[in-house]
Amino acid sequence: MFSNTRKRILNRLLLLVLLSGLCFIFACAPQTEPAETTATAAAATEAPPTPTQEPTPLPTPSYKGPVSRVEGKQFLVRNESGEFEQFFVKGVDIGAAKPGYWPGEFGIPQEDYSRWFQLIGELNANTIRVYVPQMPGFYDALLAYNLTAEHPLYLFQGIYMNEELIGTYLDAYCNNGELIDSFYRDLKNTIDIIHGNAVVEKLPGNAGGTYTSDVSNYVIGYLPGIEFSADFVLGTNEKNPDKTSFSGTYVYTENASPFEVFLAESQEYMIAYEDDHYDVQRPIAFTNWITTDPLTHPGEPNPKMEDAVGIDAEHIKATSAYTAGFFASYHVYSYYPDMMSYDPEYVSGENPNPYRAYLTQLNAYHTMPVLVAEFGIPTSRGKTHVNAVTGFDQGNVEETAQGEMLVSMMNDIIDVGCMGGLIFSWQDEWFKRTWNTTDQEEAERRPYWFSVESPEKTFGLLSFDPGETTTVLIDGKTDDWKSENVVSQSDGMTLSVKCDEAYLYFLVQLGEHTFGQEPIYIAADTIAGQGNSTYNGLTFSSDADFLIVLNGETDSAMLVDPYYDVFQYQYAVQNKLVEPIEHQFDKNSGTFVPLYAAMNREIVLPNSETVIPFSKFDAGELTYGISDPASAEFYSLADFYVGDGVVELRIPWLLFSVRDPGTKNIIADWNVTGAVTGQSVESFAFAVCSAESANPVPFGTYTWESWDLPTYHERLKKSYTIVQECFSTIP
Repeated sequence: MFSNTRKRILNRLLLLVLLSGLCFIFACAPQTEPAETTATAAAATEAPPTPTQEPTPLPTPSYKGPVSRVEGKQFLVRNESGEFEQFFVKGVDIGAAKPGYWPGEFGIPQEDYSRWFQLIGELNANTIRVYVPQMPGFYDALLAYNLTAEHPLYLFQGIYMNEELIGTYLDAYCNNGELIDSFYRDLKNTIDIIHGNAVVEKLPGNAGGTYTSDVSNYVIGYLPGIEFSADFVLGTNEKNPDKTSFSGTYVYTENASPFEVFLAESQEYMIAYEDDHYDVQRPIAFTNWITTDPLTHPGEPNPKMEDAVGIDAEHIKATSAYTAGFFASYHVYSYYPDMMSYDPEYVSGENPNPYRAYLTQLNAYHTMPVLVAEFGIPTSRGKTHVNAVTGFDQGNVEETAQGEMLVSMMNDIIDVGCMGGLIFSWQDEWFKRTWNTTDQEEAERRPYWFSVESPEKTFGLLSFDPGETTTVLIDGKTDDWKSENVVSQSDGMTLSVKCDEAYLYFLVQLGEHTFGQEPIYIAADTIAGQGNSTYNGLTFSSDADFLIVLNGETDSAMLVDPYYDVFQYQYAVQNKLVEPIEHQFDKNSGTFVPLYAAMNREIVLPNSETVIPFSKFDAGELTYGISDPASAEFYSLADFYVGDGVVELRIPWLLFSVRDPGTKNIIADWNVTGAVTGQSVESFAFAVCSAESANPVPFGTYTWESWDLPTYHERLKKSYTIVQECFSTIP
């Protein structure tokens, strides 16, 4: 079975295009949640639904002409009477993937979109955004929803740009216009698609099919492009010095760079095509972000990467023939780049709010409306970038806190006068990667399990929880467990183990022991040929690579044999950013050390020359709490909880150095391989003991079934209702 999936993966590697979100490099409505819906591995293998072949009739609108336009700093949308009125954008970005799929496979069926649009409408959102043209089922579902909904969901339609060509050439005009030809093809197809008038060939990494649902009455703007890297912009500017201006029928430039000319030319093409073929215009922006904004940031610690060049929408002008108008669009997060934590202009004052300070400056710069097309906070267990001022960090944020932070940022967007904000994102995205965990994961298999240590996967308001149903609730109860889950016994204690696509779960039945009065240990043997045979007077029957120490609600942690410490290998051996530790190269040292993860490189503040050292965090620190969403004490980051004579805990696969649990692939001994690579295992072995346990401590074998595609069930995060209430107060 796995061999078939392997073949499928290899055959589709060319499709693996990361279409949404930001992958940072080291460098008031119903109060109850909907019933859980499930999707199994079998369902995930189904082909996308056949699109509707006959056009879906649209009601005759009471007006003719555009559905939206720009007037000064105002973004206007036609109301039900056909009159333009100011419109504040409040909504979500929707990615192209779900568990078991890469985005370039477009594996979300129409029925999922239909259900999601209902939930997004109940969120009190008025707008959605997609990054690329979707399969026909998306537009079929959107039209069907809008024809019956009390209030429609409007769409910002994105158009992708070939990142492979960008990375190869770093020049928009590359290879005799190869990138432009590809981009313009997609621009044309996109316009035909939203008008329900397209038959598009399904190319690798792109949607295709027969499009008959005319959603043009609901498309309020186009957002072509991606987060353009500084290298791409600079390369285009340097290689095309003659591209200094453009004058078209609809668009012209003033003081433009070659890259801005390229953008103006593409916008001219879009406007002309839609005007000529459909007699309509609509507002256009291009995707931009802080890294290439037109502002200067003297407080940015990494100016060569994050403040090297700007793209200025003000240099692209509309002629009298283009009446829809331009707006500016930016992805703006609270924790990246580092200036959000350290630029004196943003962090000074009694109660600094760098996010609001930046948005104030950005909005004041522009003469056109400014859309915050992405803002978000991930709910991962792991984290990377932090905001040193506000705590609005990239990861390790509990679901309720996520909602409160999103509301805070939306209020900032409102208060500074922006035209609206789109939360990134609607759904979690298992396929994504984060710089500080990506080397530890099997790249080809990322969509097939849920690495909760990776922040990029968890921005959603909708969670894809592992398993067809919940595997184990961490609540100190034993009703999730059966006798066949028992793995080992020692010193009157019993250890049971289960797993799913995200975690290994443990139940310790304490017997005569009392939690908190003495340390309780769970030892794990995960890789042969290494590990500790002894620890603190204990002798193990197997060599332990990891040790979980349960020592109280606030001081429990997971530790690792220093010989198998991937953090030390990556940052002491490979990158030499931290000092080696004792026993790092010694087998069977009888010691265990904290499980660290990298967070940020060393930073030198440009104004003061202050050095902010390389930072890390203790990924093995265990958090006390209940994981049951139905409980009033629910805490989404909970790792363990104590009940009557028992301890329940869940440990992410990655903390056991598992690269892909579905194929039982773990990190090999890098001291032998010279790199972070994988190897296969058949099973793990676990033991439970106390400091007083008799030697040798017995280990029991735990094995699990491999899987092709994951199972999961949908769950609205606690942040959903918080955002829902906020959106209900915004007209």
